[in-house]
Formats: sequence, C-alpha cells, structure tokens
Amino acid sequence: MGSAAVSVALVLSACSASTPATPATEEWIATTPEAVGAVDSVTWNLLLEPASLDPANSNNYGENTVLSNLCDNLLRLNPDFTIESGLATLTPNEDHTVLTLDIDPAATFWDGTPVTGEDAAYSLTRNWQPPISSNWVGYFDSVSGIEATGERQVTVTLTTADVLFEQILATTAGAVYQKAQAEAAGDLFGTANAAPVCSGPYRFVDWKQGSELNIEKNPDYWGGDTALVEAATFTFLQGDATQTTALTGDAAQGMYNPPYTGLRQLSSHGQVFYGESLLTFFMSPTRKPGPLQDPRIRQALYMALDRSAVAEKAFGGAAVATQSLLPKAAYTGGVEPTLTAGTGGSADEIAQAKKLVEEAGSPTEPIVIAAFTGITESMNQSLEALVEAGKSIGLNIEFASITLGEYYGLFGGPTGWEAVNADGFGFQDYVPVADPLAQYSKWISPDGSENYGGFTDAALSAKIVAAKSEIDDAARATLETELDKELFAKLPALPIVNVANVLYLQKGLTGAPASFVNLYSPWLATLGASD
Repeated sequence: MGSAAVSVALVLSACSASTPATPATEEWIATTPEAVGAVDSVTWNLLLEPASLDPANSNNYGENTVLSNLCDNLLRLNPDFTIESGLATLTPNEDHTVLTLDIDPAATFWDGTPVTGEDAAYSLTRNWQPPISSNWVGYFDSVSGIEATGERQVTVTLTTADVLFEQILATTAGAVYQKAQAEAAGDLFGTANAAPVCSGPYRFVDWKQGSELNIEKNPDYWGGDTALVEAATFTFLQGDATQTTALTGDAAQGMYNPPYTGLRQLSSHGQVFYGESLLTFFMSPTRKPGPLQDPRIRQALYMALDRSAVAEKAFGGAAVATQSLLPKAAYTGGVEPTLTAGTGGSADEIAQAKKLVEEAGSPTEPIVIAAFTGITESMNQSLEALVEAGKSIGLNIEFASITLGEYYGLFGGPTGWEAVNADGFGFQDYVPVADPLAQYSKWISPDGSENYGGFTDAALSAKIVAAKSEIDDAARATLETELDKELFAKLPALPIVNVANVLYLQKGLTGAPASFVNLYSPWLATLGASD
C-alpha cells in the first residue's frame, strides 16, 4: 500500500507552524478563570465508562479522565502542552540513552507510604513487558532496561535516544502506582474491587459498574492540599439527547466533550469553553483488501468532502476543517506542517478527486464505512457526508451502523473488520503530547496496535525512527517537516476535522483546564467555585 504511485498530488503548500489560524481556533483557550471557592461535590459525566483502572491498560476518554486525578505521572503535562517535572525529575545522560528519574522525596501514596524507585520501576515495566496487552507498549520499543537504582530513583536504559518516549512519561504511560497492592490484587487489579493505590490529589472510593464511580480528595496529598472539590461522582450517560438533558437539568455539573448537537442549548444554560486541542476526527481504512488500500482513493475522498461543512454542521462549530495531517497545536518545535489550499468539496477539488478515482482504475467494489451510531451524532453525520462525497466522485460507498462490540473490534486487531466487512471506520483520535512524532510513530510498523489500516512504507518507517532518536531540535524539526509532507501525501488515515477540546461547566464552576490535557493532568484539582 505504502509504495503505490500517486500521479495527481493533493493541492499542497508548505506553511510554517506560525501560519495564522482560522478565527475559530484563535478563540480556543488553554485554561478557564482560576477558582477561588470550595465545592462539596460535583457530578461529572464521562464520554465513556472506564474499561479498566489499570494504568497499563488505560488509554481512552473514560478511564484516563478519572486516572489523571488518582495517579501522578513521572512528568507533568501543563495546559499549554509544555512538560515539566512531576512525581520525578528527569536527568538524561549526554546522548539521552540513560534516563535517570529522581522521585520527589516528599511523595507518598494515599496510605502514607513513600513512593519508591521499586514502585516506579514496577509501573513502567508493566508497560514495557506487560502481563497484559498494554496500551502503551508501542512507546517502549527503544527501552532495553528499567531498574530501581535508589530508594527514590528509577533508571531507564534505551537502545537509542527516544525523544517521544521522554515526553510520554508525562502521560499515563508514566503513572506510578503501589507495587505491593498491584501484586496482591493479581488479575483483579484495575477492577472495581482492586483499583490502583496511587499518589495523586484524589483517591478512589468505589465503582458501581454501569452506574457511577466515586473519588474523594486526598487530604494528605504530598504536593499540597490545594484541591477545592471534596468529592466527585462520575456518571456514564451516553447519547446526545441523554447527555444534554443531564447537563441542562443539573444531574451533572460538568463534562469534557459534551454532545456537539447540544452546544447551543448548553451555552444558554451554563458555560461552554473551547479548548486548545490535539483532537482530530478521522476515517481510517481497515486492513480489508479493497479500494481504500489505495492512497489515491483516500486522497480523492479527502478532496471531495466539504470538511468545513462537516465542522459546522456535525460538530456545531466546535471544529475546523483539516488542512493538515494534525491539529495546529501538535506542530511544535519548529515543525512546519504541510497544508492543503482548500477545505474540500470545491469544483476544482471534485474534478481532481474524480481524476484520482479514474487513475485508481475506477473501482466498483463496495466500500463499507462503519461506526457505532450510539456514541455521538457528530460521527454519524460526518461519515454520512463522507459517503455522499464518495458517491459524487463515482465510488460505490455506503455507511453501515454496527454494534458497540463490533465497533470496538475494529480497534482490536488486524481481522476486526471481518465481522462487519468494513473497509473503513470513523473515530475521534488524538496525540497524547504536542509532537507530530506521537502520530507518525503509529505508522512505523504495519503490525502496530494503532496502525488500523496496516500502512507500510519502509523508507518512511526508517525516517520516523531516525526522527525519534534525533536529540538536536533543529535537525529533528527538519526530519519531521519532511515526514509530514510525505505522510500527508499518502494519508494512512483520513483527517476530516480538528476538534476543539470542549468543556462544559455549570454556572459558578471554573478552574479546570480547557486544553486537551484532562486525560493526563489532574484537572479536578484546579476545579472549584468562581466566588
């Protein structure tokens, strides 16, 4: 697939990361006004119920929105996407192949016991050499050793420098939990009966699966008792109408990623904030043989779809049409994104798209785009628009509604498509840190857990690996800029809109970060009353 010739290129232009954003993105913010008053309790709705509270098996909206308040990470991700010391301070050697992490001497778990190098080594090793299929294992491919080198120290040895791995320690991949409790819990670890014991500003209370999950403030937090919310109840209501009713009826006082179809109603009832974001709504091919395995067909769909209309209609204006592979906030460190001149659906773009389809042999095989329609109406509308765009350029394309289990199956392995015969599927994805390498690395290997379409290109894989190991910032930015152009020309996944990190708060609440750090930073610790 990666080597297929493309004779008609996308209309591209090199553009620096400082290119003026659209007015919509210029209004996206990093933080909300600082809280000043205490709050006894809040009810917070999650986009999805956690599948597990095992940090090694947690990399989704539900579990991470909870875990970010329970477990401290070795490094801290700030609302402006910068990274600083967290539970530990990182000191690399000269060539960044030995990473020494010194844990803050004040750090303790909820039960008062110290956070040790052994705990940190154990937590990291479960991602590197996991007894389960860790969601983070792909980021540990440069690791050759992890060991406690002191009572409060853990050292990670790498086969080669890996700048992405260093950043990933600010996510749940760098979460530290108590080794003794995890080992004692065995197979129950991460379940409602054996949640992890961590060192964060909040501690676990209980989890009534299918109903609610409760946490409370850790009064002895080693980082200082500054949290203003005493307790939080997480609910798992799904569906646009159900969520909107709960939020406007005050059954829940806050939510990240509330229903886009309800934003007008929500803004008249409470506060809607549009946060700086690393979120993109994609359509990804599966590994099913067929037209979508041809990059020319993916390019044609990208050009034919009016992505600005999708942003406005399907996402209620809480998104902007993609003109690059990633959101603008992901292009840091001098990396220059490759941008399309248009946002799809113009007469010229339609003509180019039809020519691409012809050059791909005008395939007549059915192309099935699948999704579980119960998560959010924005997905349904986006994919239906994509299907109509495909039909307009001569493709035999259709939308298929599948069950939640079948939908999750599309993420679970190379044969997940077989149960529903899906050529592609829609999903809202993100990079965990603001570095394009976080996305590029997903396409290094065709066997990668997040390389859903099995994209393969040996030359690009080698260049991605080289960029990850380049510790000179300027040289790495050059490599990433080249990669962005080359990958965008092949579209391993088709970006449709970049989505704001929308935050809904009941009137009187403030302080939570608006930017997309809520999956990895203790956002609840800054929430409180506005007066």
